[in-house]
Amino acid sequence: MPSTPAPTSRPKLKFPTWLTVVLSVFAVLFVLGAVFGKPAPTPAPAPVAAPVAPPPVTTPATTSVTPAPVTYTVDKITDAANVELAGSDGSHRTVHILGLEVATGNNCYANETAVWADNKLSGAAVKITTDTTDGVALVLSDGTDYATAALSAGYARLAGNAISDSLRNAANTAQQAATGLWAAPCKGVITAPTPVPTPTPTPQRETPAPPPAQRTSEQAAPPPVEDAPEPQQPSGVYYKNCAAAKAAHVTPLYRGQPGYRPGLDRDGDGIACER
Repeated sequence: MPSTPAPTSRPKLKFPTWLTVVLSVFAVLFVLGAVFGKPAPTPAPAPVAAPVAPPPVTTPATTSVTPAPVTYTVDKITDAANVELAGSDGSHRTVHILGLEVATGNNCYANETAVWADNKLSGAAVKITTDTTDGVALVLSDGTDYATAALSAGYARLAGNAISDSLRNAANTAQQAATGLWAAPCKGVITAPTPVPTPTPTPQRETPAPPPAQRTSEQAAPPPVEDAPEPQQPSGVYYKNCAAAKAAHVTPLYRGQPGYRPGLDRDGDGIACER
């Protein structure tokens, strides 16, 4: 009887080494998770309250007080271009007025300039509009610029350092019109005494001698007849007094000029209304 062949054995399935390692790791982790269980959740930290900011400190508003502007009054007049001012704050300032050059002392047109400046500035309230180291500009209470008024009326010459167009125009106008110190006898020269013109002698008319009278031998010869001085002819210009002559800006009057008369010449030197 024939023998039956034994069944062929199947080869065993072998896993790769790396797969075995991975499965082993997972198995260990699974066991550990089963043993120790799920860890308790960590409690969330309690919310921290935000710090409360301190209330803002309110500083009381400070009210700024603007000091009142200082006003000035002319306290003393040295000459038409230099004065002393008394301030409302108790201050005193001696200032030079910008742009002016005036006659002083006994120089030509000094007396007329001093009288005019005294009438304009004595005790007057003024405002300083320009204040520099060289001087100031003054405005009178009626808004008139003092330097402009002095130049336009011919009571001052324009100083060499003046750069104001308004002052330059005022001085040019007075010079072209021969006003004030630009008229004779000063003709713009205020740094020398008033020139005294040489008086022109009045020609005397010769009075014809009378014809000789017929006389007898007993009649004495008449005394010689002296020529009588000719009376001064009126010029047609008459000033009641020196104040009227000064108001007409014609002083001083010299002998031979229209308006001169001995009644205005107190010292008889041929110059009337000289002061």
